[in-house]
Amino acid sequence: MGQPRIVIEIFDDAHGQSIGAEIRAILEQESRYEICLIEEPLLDRTLGFETRPELIIPLLPASKQSAGKLLGALRAKYADTILLPVLRLEDFSNLLDELSLWTDDFIVTPLRAAEVLERVRRLLSQSRQQERHKPDKKGIDTLGLTQLIGEDPAFVALRRKLPLVARHEAQVLLSGETGTGKELCAHAIHYLSHRAGKPFLSVNCGAIPPELFESEFFGHQRGAFTGAWVAQTGLVKEAEGGTLFLDEIDSLSLAAQVKLLRFIEDHTYHWLGSAKERHADVWIIAATNLDLREKVRQGTFREDLFFRLAVMKLSLPPLRERRADIPLLVNHFWLQYAAQREDSERRLSPRAMEALCEYSWPGNVRELQNVIQQLIVLSDAQTIEPADLPITVPVSIKPTAEPSFNQARARIIANFEKTYLEQLLLFNHGNISRAAKEAKKDRRTFGRLVKKYQLGRC
Repeated sequence: MGQPRIVIEIFDDAHGQSIGAEIRAILEQESRYEICLIEEPLLDRTLGFETRPELIIPLLPASKQSAGKLLGALRAKYADTILLPVLRLEDFSNLLDELSLWTDDFIVTPLRAAEVLERVRRLLSQSRQQERHKPDKKGIDTLGLTQLIGEDPAFVALRRKLPLVARHEAQVLLSGETGTGKELCAHAIHYLSHRAGKPFLSVNCGAIPPELFESEFFGHQRGAFTGAWVAQTGLVKEAEGGTLFLDEIDSLSLAAQVKLLRFIEDHTYHWLGSAKERHADVWIIAATNLDLREKVRQGTFREDLFFRLAVMKLSLPPLRERRADIPLLVNHFWLQYAAQREDSERRLSPRAMEALCEYSWPGNVRELQNVIQQLIVLSDAQTIEPADLPITVPVSIKPTAEPSFNQARARIIANFEKTYLEQLLLFNHGNISRAAKEAKKDRRTFGRLVKKYQLGRC
């Protein structure tokens, strides 16, 4: 008996447009998928399926409110089902917040068969490898874990660079600790560029065996090696006109680095087993959580490749360096998971929020989201206290004499204000007028806050 087919539901109520039918035709190239196309308003349905789908592909309306309502309804009913919405390129900027909040990934039209198939395969593979259906495991590897949310001056400055980087299209090297948002950042850069209508393929370099790099990356001819019964195009061909995001670039072998360097230099390559030179228009965005300069000094990473990749260098700060953003992220994830569980009554106590703000977060935003999900799923407490948190609570936060609500709130606000002002002044080189403008405060009010915390001019 063969393996059961994977159920995929496509919803398209676009009244005559054929996007849903186009997606179905692409996915029907894979015999293991059982595709159902429903051409009616999704919210008019009871959201009940005869067979529970593993993947739902809704075509999003242009309205941000309608898109959020649709995705929220799906998430609330099917918290563990993969959502891969499709939207039009012109709606991307308007719907980005909703995509970050509710979805695992998304596709922007016009459709490219290679991109659609690659995204579906990757999401389904991650779903099974990470045991997605276990509530304490879900979310470890989704794009929702690395959202670009924050008001920290350095983080805001990073976000503002993305359109400029996208317009220039030089090679980009993203650096930052695990969980800081490198893939989502690369995703945003791609969709801000003129390549937005072309494929965005994400590749974990650490998952490709060194001996298979050339075949996977460039493709191979039939008979190029044992087991190559048919010719196969590689990632470069599938990403034609678009972007290849190479995560964990530091894990490539020296031999693979040589081949990648040549491709970046002249955009030419050969299929394994073929002498024919081919050309590809592909933008490379690379990412690492290590110090590549140190790898160069150690002789494990080529210096010439480093300089080719790092034309534009963007560093994503760890969460402990932008603590003022922690309350924003906590509230964002709390609302997300509480909505999924239809649980809007429970709350975090002021001391619990203070403990979250004081914790060092070695796993960054990814760890924070995981903690919030654990609290929603596993804790029965109506009010979450420091003792309920699945982290090591700082000694100063542990319950001794419990302060009043107003005292706790005042302390958290004061910590936020002081940290925010310090970072804003540092970013603006101590210029109070520029800092006030950045904070959207008049200069006099801003100056009083600076004086209150005795910050002076930096």
